[in-house]
Amino acid sequence: MNSLDIKIDEIKSNLIKKNIKAIKKSKLKIIKNEEIKNISQEERNSLKEYNYYVKLLKKIKKYINKNENLITILNVENDKAGKIIYVVVSIDIKEINIGIPINIQIISGNTNNTYMDCTYYEKIDKSSLYINYFKSIRPNQGYGRIILKNLNNIIKGVNETLQSYNYEDIKIVEGDLVADKNIISEKDLKKMYMRYGFEIDSKNNMKRKIQ
Repeated sequence: MNSLDIKIDEIKSNLIKKNIKAIKKSKLKIIKNEEIKNISQEERNSLKEYNYYVKLLKKIKKYINKNENLITILNVENDKAGKIIYVVVSIDIKEINIGIPINIQIISGNTNNTYMDCTYYEKIDKSSLYINYFKSIRPNQGYGRIILKNLNNIIKGVNETLQSYNYEDIKIVEGDLVADKNIISEKDLKKMYMRYGFEIDSKNNMKRKIQ
């Protein structure tokens, strides 16, 4: 399985460097367990890791191709198991409406997805990012926390893009706290938001200033 480990290292290197050209050119395929018989547990672990990163490559490639008309910001992070994931931000700067749609999500090699669907509203000295909904398909993966933990850096990248189009920087993140009780309780969701700097009033209106 030495060749597989070399391939894993190559994939990880392209992901860390955000080598979009290499990602888009990739034609790697998932290897099914039944295609390789009588392998050791160590080799099986390498196969599992390889398949994870092939799935991640495919998802990123599909996402970029699907959203090629949008501005996309890619941030490399690690999940709680140490595997590479992507925090992806898409900005529909050409959308002519009350606000500009901004989508933040995590792409991983797992089946789980986490989305933060937002809208940017421009106001003099007080432009805001409003969270319309924030949802994980499966709980306890830590993906929601990764987005909230890195929110300042994510918004820094968004602000740089907005500046290039002569929009005001985001100074406030707002939203209504609404818990999907199949995923997380309102109490636990409130604790998570507050842990990452949000103020929440008695009506579950959330607010966090961006430094």
